[in-house]
Amino acid sequence: TIFAYGQTGTGKTFTMEGIRTVPELRGIIPNSFAHIFGAISKAEANVRFLVRINYMEIYNEEVRDLLGKDQNQRHEVKERPDIGVYVKDLNSFVVHKADEMDKLMSMGNKNRS
Repeated sequence: TIFAYGQTGTGKTFTMEGIRTVPELRGIIPNSFAHIFGAISKAEANVRFLVRINYMEIYNEEVRDLLGKDQNQRHEVKERPDIGVYVKDLNSFVVHKADEMDKLMSMGNKNRS
């Protein structure tokens, strides 16, 4: 989970995304994508991984699924003892490489407030 919180205009988006085309200016999220799949590529052959991505926005106390088909649907934050805090009905996609994560993030960015 990567979470950014703060007032509008304080640099959250730049910190999280950076400039993807300039390696030294990439943000936390693209660097995390590279790190995750770099670690997976170094793992032993008999170890398997499942990587899922979801992307949400909390704005004015409303939770929106940025990868959802219905951008008017609002979601609820819930908590269960067995899994902890989660967002009900948030879409989740299985990915196999960092480029797939990046494409989903770009798609979600088009749905941001």
